[in-house]
Amino acid sequence: MDHHDPSTSLARASALRPLGAFEHVIDLYIGRNPVQFSIAIELTVPISDVGLARALAALQQAHPLLAACIDRGGEETVFRRTSRPIPVRIADTHDWLVAASAEQAAPIDQDLGPLARAVMTDTTGGMVVILTFSHQIADGRGALRAAADLLEILDGRVVPGRAVPDSQERLLLAVHEPEADAAPATTAPTPSQRPRPVTRAFDGIPPAIEVAALDRSATERIRATARSHDATVQGALCAAAAQALDARGVVGPIRINAPIDLRSAVGLADDVANRFTATTVVLHDPSRRDLWSLAADATAQLRSARARARKTALMLASLQPADALEAEAAMLAATDADIEITNLGVFPPRSDAAEGVWGPVMLTQVAGERVLGALTHGGALRLTLTSHDDIHGLVDEITGRLS
Repeated sequence: MDHHDPSTSLARASALRPLGAFEHVIDLYIGRNPVQFSIAIELTVPISDVGLARALAALQQAHPLLAACIDRGGEETVFRRTSRPIPVRIADTHDWLVAASAEQAAPIDQDLGPLARAVMTDTTGGMVVILTFSHQIADGRGALRAAADLLEILDGRVVPGRAVPDSQERLLLAVHEPEADAAPATTAPTPSQRPRPVTRAFDGIPPAIEVAALDRSATERIRATARSHDATVQGALCAAAAQALDARGVVGPIRINAPIDLRSAVGLADDVANRFTATTVVLHDPSRRDLWSLAADATAQLRSARARARKTALMLASLQPADALEAEAAMLAATDADIEITNLGVFPPRSDAAEGVWGPVMLTQVAGERVLGALTHGGALRLTLTSHDDIHGLVDEITGRLS
């Protein structure tokens, strides 16, 4: 019997857990369309590749999915422990945007693992570390958790180890169902005449990346103005992006894909794992409306979606696609939009080792997609826009409308 087979016993011992339903959908999709994302950390302290590798080894000990590969060979797909370290590479460029773009052009090896890697680039402003994660093991907030803990390790502090994080479906089933889950949608999406989204054949061509930042005073002014209009910064970003795209001739209504963090929405723990669902914000006639009325509209839609986030996540997990083609169809239907805005919120300055944090840099291999990553670090709102299409000047247009 197989329990006498040492290799079988070893395999069982190294299995962390089966992929959850949503992780499995992502994994099937990635089998045809690489999806990985990067966080860039501008360091204030010098570091060698050996020093970074040592810190990443400690990070792997703290977060089990950073030391995992994916095994699809059995009856179910599982995360399996790997002894391989997170690889560290020194970029052959002094421009971190070029290095981050190259990370989107080279898929992470799914079989060997680990499902993360690091690139160092020595820029004119100092060392930048780019952490890249395959989407089965983390979302943007999970990547920020890893980045924060890496900075703590570089500060000489010990990050305690965590248990293998459970799938978000198992955690959501244990969450008390709030009455707000029944909140109605504020704006019913109208039938769209737009062509159906299709995937873009992966060709290893690096995408375009543009960045912009608002200073502390401008960021605080946006926050205060948003509050006075019953809006949020995310709502303002949606409004500004809608107006900028409309001005560029994108036929409306403008559709914005917005991931929803389940940590804040329903109180899930801050693990390096996937803890998200998504919604589509639909903004009509952006050129004829004031930015802050658009922002209030977007915020109301986002609040309604957050109130339904648990049900939405469980619904997505129930799809159970049979193969990669079905997973692809499900993902395309869920992400049909003119732009995705992934706002990772505030990255708290727990460490002085980071001067600036940017991201996520990300694409999902959908034709014509634009992905805007947003986060606030050191009081400054930082935007990172990635696309294979012409986006020249678009991120500046968005920040210009905000400020």
